[in-house]
Amino acid sequence: MQCMRQWFEMEAVDLAAGTALCGLKERPGPLTLLRSRLLFAVGDGRTSLGDLQALYEAGRRAPELDVAALACAAMIDAVLAAGCDFDRLDGLAAQVDSLLAEDEVLSVHAQAALLLRRGLISLVREADIVRAGKAFDEGIRLVEGRVSEPLLLAHRALRGVTDCLTGNLTRADVGLADARFLCQQAGVGARPRLLVEGSLGLVRLFLGEAADAYFILTGACRSSGFGALSPGMQLLMLCHRLYAAADFGLAEEVKDLAQHIGFRAIPGHQALLHAYRHFALGAVALRAGDALRALVHAEECMRSGELAGARLPVTLVALLQAQALSDLRRSHEVRALLADWVPRWIAGGLLRVAAVGRLELAMLDARSGELDRARHHLVAARALLPAGESLRPVHRSGAWLDELNGMLAAGPAGCVASAPHVSIRTLGEFVVEVGGRRIYDRDWKGARTKSLLIALICEGGQKVPADHLADLLWPDSDGAQALQNLKVALHRLRRLGCEGAEAPVNWVHVKHGLVSLPGSLCRVDVHELVQAVQAGLKAPHAEDEACREVLALCAGEFLPGLHPTPPVARYRKTLHGLLDRLIKRFPVLGAALADARGAASKRSESGAAG
Repeated sequence: MQCMRQWFEMEAVDLAAGTALCGLKERPGPLTLLRSRLLFAVGDGRTSLGDLQALYEAGRRAPELDVAALACAAMIDAVLAAGCDFDRLDGLAAQVDSLLAEDEVLSVHAQAALLLRRGLISLVREADIVRAGKAFDEGIRLVEGRVSEPLLLAHRALRGVTDCLTGNLTRADVGLADARFLCQQAGVGARPRLLVEGSLGLVRLFLGEAADAYFILTGACRSSGFGALSPGMQLLMLCHRLYAAADFGLAEEVKDLAQHIGFRAIPGHQALLHAYRHFALGAVALRAGDALRALVHAEECMRSGELAGARLPVTLVALLQAQALSDLRRSHEVRALLADWVPRWIAGGLLRVAAVGRLELAMLDARSGELDRARHHLVAARALLPAGESLRPVHRSGAWLDELNGMLAAGPAGCVASAPHVSIRTLGEFVVEVGGRRIYDRDWKGARTKSLLIALICEGGQKVPADHLADLLWPDSDGAQALQNLKVALHRLRRLGCEGAEAPVNWVHVKHGLVSLPGSLCRVDVHELVQAVQAGLKAPHAEDEACREVLALCAGEFLPGLHPTPPVARYRKTLHGLLDRLIKRFPVLGAALADARGAASKRSESGAAG
């Protein structure tokens, strides 16, 4: 019985030793013989499903229900490991339900092991997240309190996956972080520990923490226990790592992992893992802007998932398919696809996926000018998630969401936009506020971070070549090193105002080697002043309006007291030239500006004295 418990707890090494010991016993009784036959069968790894089914039926007749439970669980594991023919799981699910209905004669370990498999079938085969979550919750209830740490960890790991899909990301992250501490307990083997690591990595991906997810999953795949996993579980972990590497932008590693997984999954006819491989590669292509390739990978994922008989990959990849179609501007197909899938996602409990689907519809409407309808979809998307959970896109960058928020914030003509995320004052004094919090000298995370922002402002703040910024800030470094320094400084700049692990808003965009401060997220007073002056120069008859606009913005000298670096000196000269041209056109503006600058100077001196 101890050997059977070790199998339920996924302790392969102890099980092998115990099975060998059973073989040394003399004249075993009928029940011991049945258990020994079963343990030798599952330990062999090559026993057919037919032989395991015969052992299941023998266990039901004996009656020895723990034997039947182990045989049934082993059959489910074999089908899942093969990665195909998942229609066989329907009959095995009925056997599990039949055994669990007789829980008064099943051991706690057998019940928990069956619930784990029942949850997996609901998750992978049926894509019924609600039913899967209930099975894992029941398993947790049974084994909490030191009954079985390995089974507790396995149930918590898979419960974290279902929480992630239902939109309870915070609960998933907290629960899996706690489970990670339990993994340090003695007696916990590689399988439950790596299940926790794999699930935590996926949750961190959904939280937008690609780097953290990648390092967790890479560490798991390189750990000493990884080799003890079954080949199918190894491939599953590698697929998780592929997805993380894709989200983290490691193109070369994605290519190598995809090839490695393909060499193992395709010849082995492991359709489920092949589907997952196409899923990750499609996400890579979408992020890279190759929508057509993303669509082809999505279609291949769906085909492989259907071939395996697994509804989960088919259900999840429908979102990727809709996103690729949206980027290809095939809007009618997107709307038809999401009209079909959003209700199905909601019915299956995949509320986060449904919310992201509605987010895609919001973007589709916003780009076509249907802002009211876009806002309706955005509100509906947020309503699907638990209170307090943030609405993050999937397979999209932060810039994509910033674009959507910018369009909705701008609204129709005459509509007042919401306050910008970043406010930058350069006239009269230099003040930066991020998310309503002022940035002080101690917050800049290095002098080059501030220099980068100033240089970006002086270059106009829109589509500034990254090479040019790197040369300005690191003139003595070679090109590659200067660009690496720029990448670090951009990362630090985006994190201004963030506390701890708080996710930054992407208010500094980099696209195709061009760096910008998006107007939907950033307000820079000197840029608004330049626009007002240029508008005044183009409308010579609107003297009063031009004067009012310029006077309201011109609060003092550009970056006063700052050492006049070449970019600052050039921008001051350009600004003074524009103002002089406007004053020549509207002489009354000259006196008004002199008065305004004098008042601003007195306020500055008074503040310094105080």
